[in-house]
Amino acid sequence: MKIPILPCLLVSLLSLSALPVLAAKPDSIEDLYNPELKPFYHGVASGDPLPNGVILWTRVTRGDKSNTADIPVHWTVATDRALNSIVMTGDAVAKARNDFTVKVDVRGLNAGSTFYYGFKALGVNSQVGRTKTAPSLAVDKLKFAVVSCADYEWGYFSGYRAIAERDDLDAVIHLGDYIYEYADNDTYSSPEIREKRVIFPSYETVTLKDYRLRYSTYHLDPNLRRAHLRHPFIPIWDDHEFADNAWKNGAENHQKETEGSWKDREAAAKRAYFEWMPIRETGDSIYRTLHYGPLMDLTMLDTRIEGRDKQVDDVNDPKLRDPSRTIMGFPQKDYLKTTLQNSKATWKVVGNQVVFSEFNIGFAAPADPDAAESLFLDSWDGYPKERRELVKFLAGKNIANTVLLTGDVHSSFAFEVADPAFGNPDYDPKTGAGAVAVEFVTPSLSAGNFDEEVGDYFSANLESRIHKKDSDGVNPNPHMKYADLDRHGYIVLSVTPAQVQADYYFLDDILVPKTTEQWGAGFINPVGTHHLKKAKAPAP
Repeated sequence: MKIPILPCLLVSLLSLSALPVLAAKPDSIEDLYNPELKPFYHGVASGDPLPNGVILWTRVTRGDKSNTADIPVHWTVATDRALNSIVMTGDAVAKARNDFTVKVDVRGLNAGSTFYYGFKALGVNSQVGRTKTAPSLAVDKLKFAVVSCADYEWGYFSGYRAIAERDDLDAVIHLGDYIYEYADNDTYSSPEIREKRVIFPSYETVTLKDYRLRYSTYHLDPNLRRAHLRHPFIPIWDDHEFADNAWKNGAENHQKETEGSWKDREAAAKRAYFEWMPIRETGDSIYRTLHYGPLMDLTMLDTRIEGRDKQVDDVNDPKLRDPSRTIMGFPQKDYLKTTLQNSKATWKVVGNQVVFSEFNIGFAAPADPDAAESLFLDSWDGYPKERRELVKFLAGKNIANTVLLTGDVHSSFAFEVADPAFGNPDYDPKTGAGAVAVEFVTPSLSAGNFDEEVGDYFSANLESRIHKKDSDGVNPNPHMKYADLDRHGYIVLSVTPAQVQADYYFLDDILVPKTTEQWGAGFINPVGTHHLKKAKAPAP
């Protein structure tokens, strides 16, 4: 998303060498290539771990662009970094029709185990990556980095570097806005960095060629390569993998008069995403569930493209409360309900793109008292009837230990999901009684925050409104236990049989390639409750 303005409102495994310093502004994407990595300039990656398998990814780049012949590729999986203790090998092909990317769905691996992998093509070996399969039996702890919203021209990906340096992660959950589609201009970028971080193509991405080139640029970032090298990713897309504020039949940032058919653009964006991301392909959709033994089920949703009806622009629009409007689409909603109801795992974790909980603002009151006073109608606030349906489903089916993970909004929040705007008489913000889930919203990794987009004054004013009681002495957001609108970073989610803890890590400076970070806050949800308690220290 782009933060709404009134009134609408995350080299090699063996060596983390210094980042290359560009002597001059790059004129072409080849200027970003690290010759030491040839022909695997874009590194290696893994994703979507199963108890018995994982996706492996790379891209092979010839020096001669005119040579479009397929390239044979050999891959190896081993239990050691030197790739001597081999457990599996195979052959693949980097095909021109797939932009010379390679994805291998490796099966037959041991559960809950760390593996190392590499590729060989054109007589050269790639970097050696590290990955980890999901457990099949009971484990004492799982830990994930949760990230979203990494805009190349808003800052260096120092957050990805921090994540790469962690040795305690099972995977990285990426909630979308992996790329941004905007043109290279000062409309949506940081003036302190845009001359150093040149994006390709320089114009807005619309065609398949455009999206491929944009993913190529991102994968050439050394810090993002490091993160992929060290940890498997579990990704979903959001709007900027397509266009800002997208829905199933269009986007706010798509003008058909000059940019052509939305369906053509959507198809191009999806194809490039599936080519360049380490995601398991099961057709045209991305919603899916990954099982981490009896401790956790992770369901990843698509609340952006799969079935979303067009957003409304005004809280007083009658269509806002139309019960037929959907943000997920009916097949996906049925899938989510069935998955949650049938899950035998202790924790049901759901990754979705946009904020689920109500976000009430005291100066945007709607005509209907049952609707949230929200400026964020691109979120679930814009689909209140469907949200209420899911809240009632969770309560009615007595589905325990549900955790929502969210990105998109470039801010940090922690919620007890409780429908307070509807006057929920069962919700007690002091004890969490009546809440049906908890929600943790991860900050942007680099994309512009409130202070950077709308200024310090408005950001401070908004933050004061969501923390304090209004003129009538009423807290408009009793379910909101934490908010930070202005710091970049990521969440580390620690899952144990006794509790879930979300730790918010904030980056000191995204305008440099490597930065320090600070633990900003942590919130604990004990098993059997949907009540958040403030942590005194990060999870061990």
